[in-house]
Amino acid sequence: MKVIKREKNMAMIEKGKIEAEYAFLRAQINPHFLFNTLSLFYAKSLPLSEELSDGIVTLSQIMRYSLEKNEHSKMVLLSDELEHVNNVIKINQMRFSNQLQIDLKIEDTFPSIQIVPLIIITIVENVLKHGDCTLAKDPAVIHLFNSEDGYFIHLYTYNRKKKTLIKSVNGIGMENIKKRLDYHYGDNYELIVDNNDDFYMLKLKLPVFHQADFYS
Repeated sequence: MKVIKREKNMAMIEKGKIEAEYAFLRAQINPHFLFNTLSLFYAKSLPLSEELSDGIVTLSQIMRYSLEKNEHSKMVLLSDELEHVNNVIKINQMRFSNQLQIDLKIEDTFPSIQIVPLIIITIVENVLKHGDCTLAKDPAVIHLFNSEDGYFIHLYTYNRKKKTLIKSVNGIGMENIKKRLDYHYGDNYELIVDNNDDFYMLKLKLPVFHQADFYS
């Protein structure tokens, strides 16, 4: 009984720590100021450049999603997370004049599936930030698909590493992802990472939860 009580106390402490971390992150940005400023930039950019104004709208959508969905205790629709993934890829393509080579394949079969927010997008952001995504013969890979039995979703990413990449650069981000996965999914997920000098490969398997599961 003492062991169980101690484990419960540790779980509560870890939960409090995670909540404090997200509260701290949210406190660093004033959303009202941020979105008012982006709206001003959008209005100013309309007569100048359609691409620029489109980029500002996309950036606003990215920031809004990141701030609103940064509630670690809530699930979100996978379709919303994937829309965010597309926006992040879009803004990065703008940054690099549409020169990024990304093999993106996402099954369109997720209308009601819910997941923990900002896990998939953090993984994708790591690919874009730390990978060499300019190689036509060896593009970055981002694939998301359902298992044949329909009980799991699978995320597969692969990217060549930038030559200037520091080996430990993904450490903090992946450590945070693992904590969130452990907290929400316990032992009911799989995460495989192959991190070597040349490339970074990740496989993530998550159980499927549907929106109706939370209202039944």
